[in-house]
Amino acid sequence: MKKLDIRFVKEHNSKKISAQQKMIERLEKILPKRIAEKFDDVHIRLRVSSQQGFDVTGFDDDEKEKFLAYLEELWNDDSLLDGIDE
Repeated sequence: MKKLDIRFVKEHNSKKISAQQKMIERLEKILPKRIAEKFDDVHIRLRVSSQQGFDVTGFDDDEKEKFLAYLEELWNDDSLLDGIDE
């Protein structure tokens, strides 16, 4: 199974917690749709953790390189978080 696990460091300021939750909710809606446009059957998990980072598993080497390049493209797309008030 192909998996993408994205971890965000937990915010402690109440205003930032709210903004972080809105961002995660938006990403939970948008990322699966955008990723499914180019890659089949990728399980996506977004969560708050003590450590920031991401893991990609279940891809063969060539497909993983393509996925990581696409993920970087998505992450740099400013429209990904349209509608989020900070």
